[in-house]
Amino acid sequence: MYGGWQYISIVRFGNAIQPHKSDVIIVLGAQVWGYEPSPSLKERCNWAYELYRQGYAPKLILSGAHGDGYISEAEAMRRYLAGKGIPHDVMILEEQSHSTRTNLLFSKQIMEREGMKTAILVTNRFHQKRAQLLAKQLNMNTSGYAAKSQALFEPYWVVREVLAITKDSL
Repeated sequence: MYGGWQYISIVRFGNAIQPHKSDVIIVLGAQVWGYEPSPSLKERCNWAYELYRQGYAPKLILSGAHGDGYISEAEAMRRYLAGKGIPHDVMILEEQSHSTRTNLLFSKQIMEREGMKTAILVTNRFHQKRAQLLAKQLNMNTSGYAAKSQALFEPYWVVREVLAITKDSL
């Protein structure tokens, strides 16, 4: 029953979350394929691009270390977003993190250094609940943006999030 309740809770949370004007947009990392963002990471970048273009925040923190690709997740995002016209000077790279918790921890450190108080977390809707719970544990003031993924089979990823949230709460 717990798993079923958590599944429904994750879906509802992701569907309901709304962004608020903030100091920065934090894009949480995902897999890089060679030098290119994976389809899932491209979706996150596209969502962040739209928020930036609509004036939700003047800066972006691109968060993610080097994984299987040839470059870091943050660098892949920077290249992709620069190609869409986002100026280099508004993108801050966080290239140390290897998990959602460290994405947020190291992004919070950048925010503190830059005098930023509020952030919009951009990630897939199935990932928003856990990301927001971890941000709250770190005393971050965040809203979020999530949309339906066209690149991923969401039910599988929601089940993974049920397991991750359960593990984090132990």
